[in-house]
Amino acid sequence: MNITKHTLGAAALTLTLTIGGASVALAGDNEGGADREAKIAQICADPDAAIAKLTERQTKVSERIAKLTELRTKATEAGRTKLVTKIERRLDRLQTALDRIAIRIDKAPTWIAENCS
Repeated sequence: MNITKHTLGAAALTLTLTIGGASVALAGDNEGGADREAKIAQICADPDAAIAKLTERQTKVSERIAKLTELRTKATEAGRTKLVTKIERRLDRLQTALDRIAIRIDKAPTWIAENCS
């Protein structure tokens, strides 16, 4: 009985990995030129919406940083050092993302002027 369960589990895992690998391989075949042109056209069609989307993303990341900071304080008070380490790693990643978003927002008007004329 256990052998059957393990065999079925291994077969399911193998199938999942095979399908996943094929998906990645097929996705990698696209050169991305058409996608880039489509994105540029979309941004140029409504540049205010693109900046609004970046601003919305910045707000969500800032809110998440605030929430994780509260959780880190609670975890520190509870003495949960492993959890504090995980939260700090996540906070570092989110801060990096927030910095990148801020840079994109600052560069957006210049980029739009150069590419949407």
